[in-house]
Amino acid sequence: MGAFTVWDSIVLVVYVLGIAWVGARFGKSQATTQDYFLGGRRIPGWAIGLSVMATQASAITFIGAPGWGFEGGLERLVTFINVPLAMAVLIVVLVPIFHRAGIYSIYELLERRFGPLTRSLAALLFLIARGLATGVVLYAPALVLSVVTGWSVDLTIVLMAVIAVGYTVLGGISAVIWTDVIQMFVLWLGAILSMLLMVSSLPGGWSDVFAFGAAHGMFDTFDLSLDPSVTYSLWAGLIGGVVMHVAYFGTDQSQIQRVLTSPSIAEGQRSLLIGGYLLVPQMLLFLFIGVMLAAYYQQHGLTPPENLNELFPRYVVEAFPVGITGLVIAGVFAAAMSSLDSALNSLSAVSVRDFYARFVRPDADEGHYLKASRWATVFWGLYATLFAFFAGNLGPVIEAVNRIGSWFYGALLGVFLLAVLSRRSNGRGAVAGMLLGMAAVWAASHLGISWLYQNAVGLGVSLAVGYAVSLSAPAPSRDQLADVTLEETAPDMQALLRRRSAAATPLGRDARVTRARCLGLLAWFVISLVALGGLQLWAHAHG
Repeated sequence: MGAFTVWDSIVLVVYVLGIAWVGARFGKSQATTQDYFLGGRRIPGWAIGLSVMATQASAITFIGAPGWGFEGGLERLVTFINVPLAMAVLIVVLVPIFHRAGIYSIYELLERRFGPLTRSLAALLFLIARGLATGVVLYAPALVLSVVTGWSVDLTIVLMAVIAVGYTVLGGISAVIWTDVIQMFVLWLGAILSMLLMVSSLPGGWSDVFAFGAAHGMFDTFDLSLDPSVTYSLWAGLIGGVVMHVAYFGTDQSQIQRVLTSPSIAEGQRSLLIGGYLLVPQMLLFLFIGVMLAAYYQQHGLTPPENLNELFPRYVVEAFPVGITGLVIAGVFAAAMSSLDSALNSLSAVSVRDFYARFVRPDADEGHYLKASRWATVFWGLYATLFAFFAGNLGPVIEAVNRIGSWFYGALLGVFLLAVLSRRSNGRGAVAGMLLGMAAVWAASHLGISWLYQNAVGLGVSLAVGYAVSLSAPAPSRDQLADVTLEETAPDMQALLRRRSAAATPLGRDARVTRARCLGLLAWFVISLVALGGLQLWAHAHG
């Protein structure tokens, strides 16, 4: 107890090597870029959904969210309370279009609709944003390793980068998803064990945790402030948060690429359905661990570390039994590698599909592109490593990732919505909307507007400017609209959205299933709001 023992080290090494071995086995069957990037489009929706959840519960959440909870209780849950709504939007609007398009990179769709300039600009923005965020993702597990071993953070960053890049080059997207399924259960096991150990160390058990949380306002989830500078208000979560998560899960290649590995639209939708139901409870779990740590530190008279990213790893090392410490830290490492390999795989996909295969070697064979994809993975691993050295200055890692995304997400989402919802928008408008949307985010940040609201600012400006500028150029041709706009690709959905008349064609089975799934997510959103509101009222009555 209190130190990372030899037995913990053995558990850590065996677990990480086992996951790497599983990943490497998938690499042996890869002969084309479709295998490497899309797993041959054969992966079931439930596995994709658990992979998405494991990525969200990676080292970023494992060490960042408890620090959030320790500092502010459950207030930052409003950032994620909107996820069921975001998933419903994606299930209806974007997943059917992306899947039917048969694309590797979602930015290919923008070229069909708006032309090559829009595709290149959107893909470049993704590479910049995801490359920077991947540096933060690399920093998180390196910090854990540093806390556990006492080595310098710079050294552990390099070690983690070497492991992650090697694993990613071998594994491809199939290894990413199937190893994530394993990670998902290990991480949840570690979180539940942590809660049980903390509760057993408190004289009053759970009553001490709830009494402490109520007395210190830790269960105040909903701040109803209308001030746009207040980040964690309910309105910021519902307005900016919805935009952020629709953009993150729908226009970020690192996330939507998993959905494209599914064999059908229904399976792709099922993967998002899992995230829609589980992500809020998962974030609640890790934030609640932070509240429990606050109660634990107070009762034992302990001084928290200056960097709250170190809070939970230190507790694991100091309080867990021998062997269990190694398993939990191993889970953090393995999940971190899964987060890294999914990001690096998607960065490689966009680099090769959107740039290399178009401008450098357009006539090469599949073997060449597969080799180029692996070299691109190495390049982005080096890029992320360099940025990881500066990630410690960005504050809580989970917030740092979301802040980076807010610079780009609103504008990118605006361009995709113009593509699928508007028949009049064109390439000139799309580029103008994207650029001015990002400029508006920059202006909003200098006016003190919260980074959550900045996502909505970017979206609003991108849509308004994009449509207005489109009117100054000719309308797109029929070929540009075919199989891209919502009306063209999902007539049943369009009928549903327009409250079809009695004479309209009845909804097909797929559309009925989609409607039921969306209504279920909406109901889950309402239940979550009511439950958290009830907890807040209880806390005020007993605080």
